[in-house]
Amino acid sequence: FSSCDDWVEPENVDLNYDTADKTDPVAYEEYLEALRDYRETDHKLVYVWFNNLGKGENINTRAQRVDELPDSIDVVVFTNPTSISDITVRDMENVREKKNMKFTYVIDFDAIKLAYLEHQAMSTEEEPFAVEFLDFLTDSTATALSYAKKNNFNGIMIGYNGKITNHMTPAEKTEYLANEKNFIGIMSDWHARNPEMDIDFIGKPQNVGDRDLINDCNVLFLSESQSANSNYGFNMALANASIEGVPADRIGMVTSYTDPNDDKIGYMADGSLCVSSLANWASGENVKACAFTNIAYDYYNATSPYQVVRKALQTLNPSNL
Repeated sequence: FSSCDDWVEPENVDLNYDTADKTDPVAYEEYLEALRDYRETDHKLVYVWFNNLGKGENINTRAQRVDELPDSIDVVVFTNPTSISDITVRDMENVREKKNMKFTYVIDFDAIKLAYLEHQAMSTEEEPFAVEFLDFLTDSTATALSYAKKNNFNGIMIGYNGKITNHMTPAEKTEYLANEKNFIGIMSDWHARNPEMDIDFIGKPQNVGDRDLINDCNVLFLSESQSANSNYGFNMALANASIEGVPADRIGMVTSYTDPNDDKIGYMADGSLCVSSLANWASGENVKACAFTNIAYDYYNATSPYQVVRKALQTLNPSNL
């Protein structure tokens, strides 16, 4: 056996990658100004769901960085609003200041009700008594709303599917309407006290009895569009929400990117990608916004990160940046 006579200690090597802000700072500032101006133009808004990591979790890939998202995304919906890593906080402030990108999260009534029913060991099909449910609903909603300012979001998204009441018994209908009134009332009160915060909606607006609050929302995303696997499905979701009192000029559609753990997610019936199909469909329809969930898996692309999402952005707004 032989070895080198002199042991060589390993040395750290600095790898510097050129970025647009460093290669041509002037041109990059001009680009950012054009991007901020673009936000104010009439275009189809694009929201994406982002699986942000919490405090204490290691961000070890660029796919977990907010500043890697395509610039012309308008709003980022965090799936973990309760805890946000320090790196993500810095990224949020950076892209908000430079690119005017916004951040929000969902407060979902159905999730709160399900948590209550499971806590009470009740059937998930039951409608809880409003008087007994109210304290739990109030505490849960108040906690969820507190993250809006605590974690420096631009606003919230109200999640509410509701039900058709035609086949309910009088007693069921009484409790159902009382629970809806309580939830919508809490949200309305918060909105009145925080008018500077944005509000959006995801669910079935046609099932909301008191529509004053949803008329204040920027976008009403139709949850039915999430299960659509054809243009017919998108059209049906749109038709179901096209009733008196639901503002037709604020409708948004939502779909998912693929999931390597579930080959049923992210594909239309004809095998095409849901993200691409929704963008193609929406480009010719009177919808205000499109939303794409599950986009983290689109980052890992041999050609460029977020390749499918970027193409969808160009389809929706061909002149965007």
